[in-house]
Amino acid sequence: MLVKFQFMNQIRSLLLLIITVFIFMGCGAVKPQVPANAIAKKKEAGVIVKVDEKLTKKAVLVEQKQSAPTSTDVIVTNAPKVQTSAIKPTTIKKTATPKRNPYSNYLRVKTIYELATETNPMLFLPHDEFETADEYKNRVSDQVKLMKEIVLITSQKMDIKKAQRIQVAQEKEQKTKNMIESIMAESSSPVEFTPNAIGRYNPEKETFPVILHQTQYQISVPREEARTFKQNYRSIKIKGLKQLKPKYDIEITASKAHIRSRPNGSIVGIASNGDVFDHVQDEDEWHKINYKGQFGFTHQNNAKIKLVDIEDAYEYQDLVALHPTTGSMFAMISVDKLVKAPLNLASRRLLESGETDGPE
Repeated sequence: MLVKFQFMNQIRSLLLLIITVFIFMGCGAVKPQVPANAIAKKKEAGVIVKVDEKLTKKAVLVEQKQSAPTSTDVIVTNAPKVQTSAIKPTTIKKTATPKRNPYSNYLRVKTIYELATETNPMLFLPHDEFETADEYKNRVSDQVKLMKEIVLITSQKMDIKKAQRIQVAQEKEQKTKNMIESIMAESSSPVEFTPNAIGRYNPEKETFPVILHQTQYQISVPREEARTFKQNYRSIKIKGLKQLKPKYDIEITASKAHIRSRPNGSIVGIASNGDVFDHVQDEDEWHKINYKGQFGFTHQNNAKIKLVDIEDAYEYQDLVALHPTTGSMFAMISVDKLVKAPLNLASRRLLESGETDGPE
């Protein structure tokens, strides 16, 4: 009996010891509660303590710095002691959100229905319970009539604005043309030269080829005076006018226009309506243009010529050659103004029909 009693006391002591050990271990794992005055002091210092309700026995310390725009979040687990000063804050980079542009490139165009509704709102009210079917039908007819009138007025306004834009463009173009012509007229002055060289006489055409300022001319001299004219060519006086050379552009007016390697030559490209090219010279009914770095030709029915500027060079006009002994005056014609390539019959028929030299 005594032995049994001693054995029971040992079991109780062992159980009491185990319970005591568990109690001490539990007390070490429990996180101490932060007093209210400590929280207030931390708030004043810039440290805010937030309790996460989803995670028990965990606290989130958020250190806010007034000078920096970012915040540092520190999660404290169920450790027995935490030194906030030992924790190194991690910097969280915030991506800069783009500012919304208050201006938009989107232009909203009101519909005809909206314009008609703004014009007569009472006409577009829903069917009233005190309105008969015939009255509502007539009102719908008036709606359609009003919208048609707005369409007509809008089209007329657009046509007027288009005509105004065209008129302004034409006035601007004419003003530029008048200014250029005025400058050219002021630059005009009489000149007198002697030919640099003279070529062989052509008795069939009764012409002499001569070179003047790197340009070839032809002088029409009758046969009876041609011999003495050539013998005394160093004494020939060439008189005329010089003025600044105009610069032209060729604007395509046809929907599609062929660009050819020469008059009636092979097609090297196709130009569209509104395309503009530098004008080089005219050869009969063809415009010689600068097409993509090379010379090209387009028919005059495909385009129109426009005076756009003045070149930094002079051209000579109304040139005549005076015979050194008889005093006779002979006209001089630049080779550039002569017909360089005869047209075939197909092109001639095309010109007479008034059709453009372009694809259908």
